Amino acid sequence: MGVKELFSAIFSLLFQYRKFWKNLKEGATGDEFNVLRDYAVPVIALVQIAKFPLIGLPRQAMIFAIANFLIDIAALYLMMGGAAYLLVRERSESIKDVILTVFCYSMTPVWLFELLYFTGGWSWLFAFLALSYTLVIAKNGLAVMLDFHSGATGNALRNTALFVVMVNTSVFLLIRAVMRLFNF
Repeated sequence: MGVKELFSAIFSLLFQYRKFWKNLKEGATGDEFNVLRDYAVPVIALVQIAKFPLIGLPRQAMIFAIANFLIDIAALYLMMGGAAYLLVRERSESIKDVILTVFCYSMTPVWLFELLYFTGGWSWLFAFLALSYTLVIAKNGLAVMLDFHSGATGNALRNTALFVVMVNTSVFLLIRAVMRLFNF
């Protein structure tokens, strides 16, 4: 995925997520496209690089960015595994691929709002807003991509949302702890 396609996907996902999910489901991407490698990792890396000017100290910023990158990737894998366990209707690789796609795209607001975690007390508000919007995007994505109907899987979606909130709250607290460690 090129830079233009990356920013186009981010913009489309943030501002037209219903259309984004429908287009993604209709247009089957080729096997050469790996959503984790081609979308999630570049978005996380761009956010980490954008933190360098906010921190101002190159060595500490680099160590902080690497730690934050690893925390975000670990949280993404944890959320995908938990969601696959909570949402699996049949044990197949296709549902795991769909969950991977949904979480890689829907976590975009949380990753982008990490830039605002340096605002002191306001960081809780920004984290809450990002997580709320992530849940809206993820619910819509799961409903479209897995053809969920609200009555049959309401409990599974609720439990998945609670799990995502717990993981993201833990990630926020870990990032804040690393920030305190480096005295930012």
